[in-house]
Amino acid sequence: MSQQTQKPEKNRKEQEQNVTGLKDKIDERRYKVYLMDLQGISNNEIADNLGASLSTIEKDLHHMRYFSIKWFKEVVDGDRTKSFLDSCNQIDLVQTELWKMYRSEKDLIAKKRILDSIVTNSIKKEQGFKRKSGYSENWADRQRELIGNPD
Repeated sequence: MSQQTQKPEKNRKEQEQNVTGLKDKIDERRYKVYLMDLQGISNNEIADNLGASLSTIEKDLHHMRYFSIKWFKEVVDGDRTKSFLDSCNQIDLVQTELWKMYRSEKDLIAKKRILDSIVTNSIKKEQGFKRKSGYSENWADRQRELIGNPD
């Protein structure tokens, strides 16, 4: 009888490991999809490169955008979140178009200018996040001052 009780336990552990391994593979694919999307690669090209269906790629992109927005709304105050997210999305769209231009451009000088623009936009986005977190930290500091709690 002890063999029968051990076997289901072993199967459960194997199933958990399989699920964990599958989740890791999905997370890895989503990361690749996100990077390729930011580089302006079309969804069809991403699907071909990764050997996945177009609907899988579109679901991955939707999943990442949804949870990014959800996370950001939890972290940052609601009033300014929408405009900040809109500006981040706009920068991402510009980046995508710049990467498309870079891949199709033949002239090396023009390619360098495009890369310079990509770097500049990345810096702008990073600075936006720093300003946004700075605002949140200042707001939290102000709340602590009002309450009289220096921590």
